[in-house]
Amino acid sequence: MKVAIVHDYLVNKGGAERVVESLHRLYPDAPIYTSLYHPDATYESFRGADVRTSPLQKYSSDPAAFRRLLPLFGRAFRNMKLDGYDVVISSSAGFAHRVRVPRGTCHVVYSYSPPRFLWGPDYDVAGVAPRWARPVVPTVLAAMRRSDKRAAHNPHFYLAVSAIAAERLRAVYGRTATVIHPPVAVDRFHIAPVTGDYYLIVARLLPHRNVELAVRAFTKMGRKLVVVGDGPMRESLEAAAGPSVKFRGSVDEKTLIDLYSRCRGLIVPGEEDFGLTPLEANASGRPAIALRAAGAMETLIDGVTGIHFAPATPAALAMAVEHAERTTFDPVALRAHADSFAETVFHGRVRAFVERSTESCLTCARHRRRATRPALVPVREVEA
Repeated sequence: MKVAIVHDYLVNKGGAERVVESLHRLYPDAPIYTSLYHPDATYESFRGADVRTSPLQKYSSDPAAFRRLLPLFGRAFRNMKLDGYDVVISSSAGFAHRVRVPRGTCHVVYSYSPPRFLWGPDYDVAGVAPRWARPVVPTVLAAMRRSDKRAAHNPHFYLAVSAIAAERLRAVYGRTATVIHPPVAVDRFHIAPVTGDYYLIVARLLPHRNVELAVRAFTKMGRKLVVVGDGPMRESLEAAAGPSVKFRGSVDEKTLIDLYSRCRGLIVPGEEDFGLTPLEANASGRPAIALRAAGAMETLIDGVTGIHFAPATPAALAMAVEHAERTTFDPVALRAHADSFAETVFHGRVRAFVERSTESCLTCARHRRRATRPALVPVREVEA
């Protein structure tokens, strides 16, 4: 089976990129098609893959500035040539689901969510857009929503990262999705013998991550908080932070694993499409303190692998931190919980789904060929 993998853009170190890494381990001969690829800004493993970029690559030398090209991404994916594959797997939270596949090729989308910048009610696109572009943002977004909804009906099958993501796909696109939770590379993490004196956040600094809530809570409490990740909100978050909050930006994998292993707990202050970072904390033997919403409801067991808090206020988070400090968590049990989301589980489910989907597409194609084949008309022999 010839497989191609498509992903929005390889310019970050995040959960979606981890999924693409895992898909490539499952299908190591598959090329990875993407709009932009900056090797120094994402995981090193992609350097050994066959990564094929769109023409937008030559217009983006700065990984942090890729959002300026957002209006062009849809066309870039529509124009990708994906000939000669049995199945195309698109890893999409933005544009990868828009690729067009030839007849006879099965297109499966692994979706994290419909694009938040288009469909998220709390996502302020104008606030992160360049000042000169802000007056035209509403018009551009309306056109992009229409185009996105049309394109969402082309793929044959959808997979969703979580139940909440599947519900969003149904609400926005009217598409039904099968839930397959993403993999946790549990073997990357270890349980440290000694716990540090800080809490940890691992997130892109975007509005929907709600990192500001945690920054304000820990500034008021005076407890140590280490923030790993970068994004357009970093400057404003640093301005709001007190001396107990430290921003580390993007860090290498060894540093991240060490920070996970020694933290007192992981803080997840916003709605997560899945809730991967709580499981990474659990794989390190550490609990998570997460907003009681969306993906974290599927990956965090309240009082067992961490603590849920609600509503989304600094006061509620502060109370949850105090609750967690009074609770005894068993690192071995936390690790065992993470193991149930291991990559082997993910690979088995994806492989089975792709094989069934590809066979279904082939069966439909055979039926279409028979239905469009012209009827045979008997030919009379001409008498001499």
